[in-house]
Amino acid sequence: MSQFDIHRASEGLVLGLLRELYGWPRLRNLNTEERTNFPGIDLADDEARVAVQVTGTPTLDKIKGTVSTFLTHGLDKRYDRLVIYVLTRKQGSYSQDAIDKVSLGRVNVSARDDILDVRDVCAKASTVDPKTLANALEVLRSYMRGGVAAGLAEEDFDPPAFPVERAILNLIEVYFPARIYVADLRDDVGSKADRRPRNERKLIRTTLEELNLRVPSGYEVSSRQLITFHPLDDSQGPFARLIELGTVTPLVPSEFYGSNNDQERIFKSLLRFTLQQKLHRHRVRWFHDDGLFAFLPFDDKESLREETWTGHKKTSRRVFERKQNKNDPSKTFICKHFAFATDFVLNDGRWYIALTPDWYFSYGDDYRRSRYADESLKWLKRKEVNRTVTDHFRFLTSWLAALDQDDLFALAAGGAPTLTFGEVLAFDNHPSLDDEAWLPLRDATGDDDEAATIKGLFDSE
Repeated sequence: MSQFDIHRASEGLVLGLLRELYGWPRLRNLNTEERTNFPGIDLADDEARVAVQVTGTPTLDKIKGTVSTFLTHGLDKRYDRLVIYVLTRKQGSYSQDAIDKVSLGRVNVSARDDILDVRDVCAKASTVDPKTLANALEVLRSYMRGGVAAGLAEEDFDPPAFPVERAILNLIEVYFPARIYVADLRDDVGSKADRRPRNERKLIRTTLEELNLRVPSGYEVSSRQLITFHPLDDSQGPFARLIELGTVTPLVPSEFYGSNNDQERIFKSLLRFTLQQKLHRHRVRWFHDDGLFAFLPFDDKESLREETWTGHKKTSRRVFERKQNKNDPSKTFICKHFAFATDFVLNDGRWYIALTPDWYFSYGDDYRRSRYADESLKWLKRKEVNRTVTDHFRFLTSWLAALDQDDLFALAAGGAPTLTFGEVLAFDNHPSLDDEAWLPLRDATGDDDEAATIKGLFDSE
């Protein structure tokens, strides 16, 4: 129905208010009654000989262009006055001389009286009689009620007592290989340790260093057993020198994580390590102390990294940015990384990954956490509203889906088993939320001195 333009939808509201407040009872919408995209103007009262252009652009060039189009189509023969209504906010002033040069005396356009915005309408409303004001308010209320026709009483508008809406959660279904492998560690692995370490993965890492071996990071260790999606029954596999091959037990994953809470916790940890392995080849690093995955440049010498993704349309997003030291451009002052936290959730027999967008700030060649991180995060969080975070999440889901395509080709060529992702979890019957009550608002107090320093570092995307 071509109802995609908020300006087009606003024409009806503006028409009703101007008709009531300015005494133009025959004001009508030319775009609907005569032809779509009527040239130069949108509304007109043929008896009052007044034409109105509704626009979201407040510039003088737009005003002059409207007047020029109006005259080009000979509309000055039908209307004596041209009014421009600005949907946003008009400029503080307009050059009357510049407008007069375009209008050529053929139509009356006053820079003071004929360029209007919501402030002019409110000022006009304060001067009209009560009946006229009531009629104007009824127009406004009908749009606020969702388009209920003027003339219906409030009691005639009967919304559902418990309205519902579609809710999209930050959960994506996650899939993993059909088999998990469990095997005992060899007796000589970690034999030099005086006691059992709190983190048995450290024991494995120490052994790997001693044997000069490299293995994929997608494994977990518990009670001197190695758990992984990698087939451990391969005598030439990467873990063969760490385990007793005769103890290898393949299991359906649910047989493992469904046994008890401890094994479910171990399985969640395995999923995270497997994700860490998947993302490492795409230059996204796990920062354990912060509990975040953060994007790195593909080359450590690069200052920017942008990722292409598809939302409503194909676009790019900056996921890494480096700022050099002003006094010594050869040194890095701070790096800004797009990042995200993860959690794995089991619900009704299905596994989901929860993605929480975040930021990470670093310095140095090894991307250590920057001492400006807290101030930087505080400033960014004040700038971000709900729509911003939603776009972050949409980017992550699109990016992960693209990785799945790459990893499927790698797996077909003999790559390591990995995780893949499904659809975002959504509910069509979620109780309706009052957006005005919970959506975060931008901080109106302005930046403090410390935040102002950070603002100068990263004030654009």
